[in-house]
Amino acid sequence: MDSNQHTAPQNPKDEVLRKIGRNLLIFQQIEYMLKRILGNSRVQGYAHELADNKERRVNGIQKDMLGLLIQRYVDEILSDPDEEQHGPSDLSGIWLSFSFKTNGDNAFYKYQCQNLELVREERNQLVHHFLPYWRPNSPEQLSTACEYLDEQREKILPAKEHLKSVFETMHQVLQEHAGFFASEEFSQHLNLMMLQGSPLIQLFSDITSRISRSDGWTCLARAGQLIHDKAPDEVAKMKAKYGYDSFKKLLAASECFEILDEPTSNGRRTFYRLR
Repeated sequence: MDSNQHTAPQNPKDEVLRKIGRNLLIFQQIEYMLKRILGNSRVQGYAHELADNKERRVNGIQKDMLGLLIQRYVDEILSDPDEEQHGPSDLSGIWLSFSFKTNGDNAFYKYQCQNLELVREERNQLVHHFLPYWRPNSPEQLSTACEYLDEQREKILPAKEHLKSVFETMHQVLQEHAGFFASEEFSQHLNLMMLQGSPLIQLFSDITSRISRSDGWTCLARAGQLIHDKAPDEVAKMKAKYGYDSFKKLLAASECFEILDEPTSNGRRTFYRLR
């Protein structure tokens, strides 16, 4: 290690300036972590718009001042984990929602809130009210300023360490999610969700609730006729959109229905019912 790194400042004034820079750097690190955590802590929307929603959220948070960042962190990250994000009541596609929170008991919540409030107060003191401490021609005042800056550092370090821990945990979680989203398992799961939420599957569900037998089974041929009449465009696009060329294959793939083939004098008839 370079021996110059151990060299003490030549005079107390340099030491005060060094500690001002040190503390300002800590505040910048805290603000950076708040923005990164909040920017990645939640996103929701239809699958095709998630990337744009995420970008808008990140861009908006980049403009927030420290006080607002702290308030958002308290409200969104330290808030009740039972609070959920809700999608629109009239969904028209796959709706995805992700949120990240950290929680603890009431003492944990109060402790973190107090530490974050200290960060806000101490930053304001350093940026806007430090001038009375700056007396470069007074050794006594320079010594007082050094002590003040050291005490300030100790006050804000707990918040920095907390945010660092949350930041690292979030990074790990996001990496795990990224791996899952890139997997074949997720692709299959997403395709299944899209199929289950499709207009055709919804129509088959509605029809069986209206015309099923007393045992719950519905004639697939009869339901198919009704769907041809009600949604001919969806039927025409079924093969291209979902990859299935028959209603029977479509219903089986959706995993929403049971399928039954009943023998008849001329062959067999297919029935279906909700699982």
